[in-house]
Amino acid sequence: MPNTTSDNLKLTVQATGENSGTWGQITNTNLLILEQAIGGYDAVALNATTGATLTFSNGALSNGKNQVIRLTGTITSNVNVVIPDGIEKTYLIENATTGAFTVTFKTSSGTGATWSTTDKGYKIVYSDGTNIVDITADLGNITAGDVISGSITATGNIV
Repeated sequence: MPNTTSDNLKLTVQATGENSGTWGQITNTNLLILEQAIGGYDAVALNATTGATLTFSNGALSNGKNQVIRLTGTITSNVNVVIPDGIEKTYLIENATTGAFTVTFKTSSGTGATWSTTDKGYKIVYSDGTNIVDITADLGNITAGDVISGSITATGNIV
């Protein structure tokens, strides 16, 4: 039976008895992909008018597998950052672009999380394989318990 590939991170799943003499290299690459998915960082320069498409190459490191993504570049129109359909993954994303246009992080055919024209902040998003869900937007008001000692500086709505 030949090797297969995992659905989300595209890890090489080795069949029993396959890859004699090369299984160590394949395993090491899989470990690097896991490291990238858990703690990897990449700055992705967006095309000024079209944005970017993140990749998920089979059995190889690729930019869409990183945990933290910093979006950069000067955008001159509303743009999309696209990941393939079928990928289930959580991201921490910073919109560090310049230009007063929206940035939408989405799947190929689904909906996404959008930064407004003035939002150059951070979002925590999750891909369910079909759509991107903006977890940050769904947090709503945060309720704080008692503060025993120390101080808190807060902005926004504290309930």
